[in-house]
Amino acid sequence: MFDTVMLELTYRCDLACSFCYLRHCGRLNRAGGELSAARLKKIIKRFKPGTDFCLSGGEPLLRSDAAEIAAFIKKSGSRFGLITNGTLLRGKLMRRLAALSPEYVMFSLHGPEALHDRLSGKKGAWRALMRNMAAFSRIAGQRTEIIVNCVVCRENAGSLAAVYRMAEKAGAHRALFSHLQFLRAEEASALKGKLPRGGVITPEFEHYEADPALIAEQLGKIRELPFKGTHFEERPRLSRAGLGKYYNGRPRPSGVCPKVRNTLNIEPDGKARLCVSFGQSIGDACKTSLSSMLAMKKKIFSGAMPGGCARCCQRFVIHRHF
Repeated sequence: MFDTVMLELTYRCDLACSFCYLRHCGRLNRAGGELSAARLKKIIKRFKPGTDFCLSGGEPLLRSDAAEIAAFIKKSGSRFGLITNGTLLRGKLMRRLAALSPEYVMFSLHGPEALHDRLSGKKGAWRALMRNMAAFSRIAGQRTEIIVNCVVCRENAGSLAAVYRMAEKAGAHRALFSHLQFLRAEEASALKGKLPRGGVITPEFEHYEADPALIAEQLGKIRELPFKGTHFEERPRLSRAGLGKYYNGRPRPSGVCPKVRNTLNIEPDGKARLCVSFGQSIGDACKTSLSSMLAMKKKIFSGAMPGGCARCCQRFVIHRHF
């Protein structure tokens, strides 16, 4: 059935990243609607042992019961990973989560100090992240994979090699560079009539352009660095011409999504949505049968892929350069 569950614990966040999809669809820090730990545990129990749970948000560590939920996943025989901005992973919470041996902890790092703070909307965010990531890496050791995720965008296009070196210094096992997921106004407009319930939650950026030559140059610099234990990954892998089309052109999706039929996205209020890009509800994760939700996903994606899938991260395999 579903091998991976993207469990969004909250829409609250202590940051406000400029490219955040929650910010652009009006969900960031939206009041109310979070399930209790008891309800979340009922949802977790619906999935077979061995399921991979990805705990995200917002910032999932703003929930005081985040470690309790993670511990329950482990007790149920499944695995979990955590996506965090890193500012809150410290002290007792850090030690408790490290003791649970998550499969991975993915830290969001988008540039050197001043740039990261500007993109995340909070002064001091970079310092907290780097301090906490290095500390968690020391405590967790090899039991947990430490991942740095950098969202590639026009603002940090000239700083990607610096991000890799920072990830390496902090003890990350791999540095993943994810190209910005976005829609142009005309692309979003074409989808509105096709997805009336929930619509598109991918950020819409009008007249967005980035420098493909600069991005290609920076990624090339990373490939030339000697491997010292931090893997370099890109999603998707693109040529210089491909980067130009991705950021400044009109890419069109083709083929099928490898994740739509084996991944379930669950929002903080328990609503299961169609996928990471589209907010259309496919049921209540507490009540609707898993088979019914899967059938709805298959039905909606039975034909040609919607234009909103063109830059969706879930469609692309992560490419490891080294």
